[in-house]
Amino acid sequence: MSVLISGLFVGARKRFVLTRRRLNATLKRLAAGVTALSGVAVALVALLKDKTNGPMMWALIAVIVLVMVSLVVMAAPAPGRTAEGAATTATPPNNLPFRSRYFVGRETEMARIEQTLRPGKGPRGRRVGVLHGTGGIGKSQLATAYAHEKLEEHTLTRWLNATSADRLLCDLLELAALIGIAYHESKTVVLSRLWSWLRDHPDWLLIYDNVQLEEVEGHGERPIDRHLQLQPLLPPEGAGEVLITTQLREGWTGLCPEPIELTVYDEADGMAFLRLRTGSHADERLARLGRLLGWQPLALEQAGAYIEQAEIHVESEDFEDYLHRLSEQTADSDAKTFELAIERIGVQQPAAEDLLRLCSFLASEDVPRTMLFRYRSVLPDRLRLVMEDQLAFTRLVLKLVHHSLMTRQGDGRTEPVTYGIHPRVQIFIRSRLTGHERLEWSQAAVRLIEAAFPLVPEQLDSRVACERLMPHVDAVTAEPAWADDSDGDLGAARDPEGLVRLLHRAGSYQSHRCDWKSALAFFSREVELRRLGTGSDHSLATAHLAIARQHYYLAHLDAAEAACGRALALCDSHKDDDAFQQVRAQCCRQFGGILRERNRFREASGYLETALRIYEHQGSGWEVVDWAVTEQEAGMIHRNAGRLSEALDCYRRAGELVRSGGSTGLEEHVVFHAMLHRDAGIVAQDRGDLDTAERELTAAHTVFRSKRGEEDFETAQVAKFLADVLRRKGQQCRAASRHARGPLRKRRLRAQSQAQLTAAHALLGPVVTLLGERRATEAHTYAACLNKLGSLQWAQGHTTKAIGTLREAEEIYVTAYGPDHHYRAKTLSRLGPVLRAAGHRDRAEQALRTAERIFVVSLGEDHPSLVAVYAFLADCAADPADAAELRARADRIHRSLWDNSSPS
Repeated sequence: MSVLISGLFVGARKRFVLTRRRLNATLKRLAAGVTALSGVAVALVALLKDKTNGPMMWALIAVIVLVMVSLVVMAAPAPGRTAEGAATTATPPNNLPFRSRYFVGRETEMARIEQTLRPGKGPRGRRVGVLHGTGGIGKSQLATAYAHEKLEEHTLTRWLNATSADRLLCDLLELAALIGIAYHESKTVVLSRLWSWLRDHPDWLLIYDNVQLEEVEGHGERPIDRHLQLQPLLPPEGAGEVLITTQLREGWTGLCPEPIELTVYDEADGMAFLRLRTGSHADERLARLGRLLGWQPLALEQAGAYIEQAEIHVESEDFEDYLHRLSEQTADSDAKTFELAIERIGVQQPAAEDLLRLCSFLASEDVPRTMLFRYRSVLPDRLRLVMEDQLAFTRLVLKLVHHSLMTRQGDGRTEPVTYGIHPRVQIFIRSRLTGHERLEWSQAAVRLIEAAFPLVPEQLDSRVACERLMPHVDAVTAEPAWADDSDGDLGAARDPEGLVRLLHRAGSYQSHRCDWKSALAFFSREVELRRLGTGSDHSLATAHLAIARQHYYLAHLDAAEAACGRALALCDSHKDDDAFQQVRAQCCRQFGGILRERNRFREASGYLETALRIYEHQGSGWEVVDWAVTEQEAGMIHRNAGRLSEALDCYRRAGELVRSGGSTGLEEHVVFHAMLHRDAGIVAQDRGDLDTAERELTAAHTVFRSKRGEEDFETAQVAKFLADVLRRKGQQCRAASRHARGPLRKRRLRAQSQAQLTAAHALLGPVVTLLGERRATEAHTYAACLNKLGSLQWAQGHTTKAIGTLREAEEIYVTAYGPDHHYRAKTLSRLGPVLRAAGHRDRAEQALRTAERIFVVSLGEDHPSLVAVYAFLADCAADPADAAELRARADRIHRSLWDNSSPS
């Protein structure tokens, strides 16, 4: 009764605090309105008092008062409107887990959380608290209790799953949608708008639950800074609170000077919990139970649930028998309680233990109920038969929930139902499986996720489903059991290729996201399993080819060539099998790309011609986009070799093979035509036709932003080239302004130059950030971005920064490709004029001469890249005759790029 009265009092006090806040806000608004309008009223009375008297005077005053009150009320912000007046939805309800009715104690930790997040002094702003400790210690329970206790004092409370960066991003984007932020193809833009909303709406609480971050490679002796890892997904400002729960102990001081460590219960809190959980005050017996379990919160909760479900009285002999059975267990304290609870459930409902076995191989959270029912046909018979009756399955789940072995979120009406199982429970369940059982349930989990994973993960509309399922993919592929099973009872024999198919689809999804390192890991595991005899040679060749592509994207050219060679050898061993011809064509295309990067253009063209002959022979029997992409790749070889007209011919033929249908055509066709616009823009840039280059690249960038999003790698690549074109146009306008005669024209040209450089900076900034995050595995793509950044910094007048940026790019290229690769020469051709602008004429000439030598040896004497080199060398030449000769070379090469056409 005292607990009930206390709860009612606390609730009444919170409602009073909230009502008082609203009343104060209303009074302030009224006072402001009255103050603003009183002056107007006094002035009107002064003007009219000489002409009005008696009753008319009082009527006039009454009218003025009514008008004042009406205006004040009308000035109040309407509910559901933002400060800018844009309509939004109401603030979303909290999605907190249910607060355990058995939560007690932790007053010291609760006080530290409140002191960290709600200090009495200091400026208001974003406050971050970090709650860390081992698994099962009660971090999430404490965070839930704090959130519920302060619920009425926060305008927004949101629980976010932070088990991975991708999952946390999904939850943040979902929050943005719920509060009415308009959809945008760029996730960065949506997050920026969410941060702005939080800045403008104070008193919010975000709980980042179970933060798990990737280990930082190569940090050496430097301390780990979790702030840098989590920063992109944290609100940067705003009067609100962020509470983080994590098992990670170190690296939080950048976010929270004094992280809070949670340990086991002290004896007082442990006893209070056991009294409440068991309803008993037999303190001596309860203390024996607590000491036996080491006061570990998860173990105590498991024990309390068991005692309740088994209807054991603490004062009875059954309790003594329970203590005796616990003392016989040699495992950890929580494992002791797991063992007895699972034994009891297994006797009552064997299928409940089967569900635990299945979930032990999945991710620990967010197991969708809909997925289990939709694909129950792939599950073992005993569990599948129970799931035929939804009511029986619900009772089974509730039995596990009541024993604290499983959690259930969502009500099935306003939000979907998902299940979870504590990681320590998962580990315990797997540890007690026999080899036979491990194989059965591991493969059941694989089949379930493989059935749910989209068949074509490359499609853009499959991305959300893939993102949600990737934690489960990682879980089921982490420790899969695999063996040959001839009797068909286990499930491996039901569908022996289930795991390799899942690995291939997961790899394809990661490759489409341009996460080539992760994709390579999935495809490599697929090859390992296929070498054991799973699947056909055709599937093995496809897997080898996929590995070759990832190595190629990561600039591992030797590994790419070796893997592609293995795939091609398998195709050659089946020359008479038409099924291998498509893989053979793709292998030839991949070899062409590898040889193109090695500057072996003639051999690369030979492989592409072989691929084209295969496609021409098959005609319309295959997907026409593959044929068109082959033409496009042939054009890229011509472009790198300096044969720009031949490159444009290839792009034209590719476009004729695939009709775009405008913006309403097939999505992949529209994107492919955007790629052709990109390639045509790059050719125009090589020719110096910057207007055409800007037009083509802008068209490509518009499509990529719409179809792929701003964070997409290909979108970033187009933005990078477009920014470079705008930078060059800005520099041209600035140079023209120096020679302009009229002051108005000079001013107009300078304004155009500044606008183009500003636009270039806006485009390139996000690209630098995106590719910088991928530098550890894709340094070569980051170096290409640094080239553009260095030139832009020079154009903006930051010469010293530009030199450092370009030197960094040069170092990356030398490490990845060697000192004589033409990528290094491209960096040196950009570095030369920057050094000259800094007053280092000799060093500038040396860099440009090195670039000239590399270009001539690797690409030939008439390559387009030499145009800029000779033009800049002419600026460095002291002898006018030498300068004229160098400019003549540049002009000759430039004119040759147009063949019979005239340069614009």
